[in-house]
Amino acid sequence: MQALLVICKKYCDLLDLHCNTLKTVCMVFAPRNKCRVVCNSFPNFVLDGQLLQFVSEFHYLGNIITNLLCDDADFAHYHLSQKTVIIQTLQRL
Repeated sequence: MQALLVICKKYCDLLDLHCNTLKTVCMVFAPRNKCRVVCNSFPNFVLDGQLLQFVSEFHYLGNIITNLLCDDADFAHYHLSQKTVIIQTLQRL
């Protein structure tokens, strides 16, 4: 993976692009079957001289992506936001 990040950085430099390392994260997806776990720890990855953070979930285009391959967190967030909209609408009446 680090080799791919080096290639990415190389082409970004050629095209005068910049990778925002504050918004770039790493995620390891947990297999549903625990017997298929390959490794419990992974090396740090570096992009543009910055260590990339490992996360268990992140927000992308309004959705929550988790390492458990389920959308429970996204669903809960959606329902909470809908309840908030309803409460605010009722308070205006």
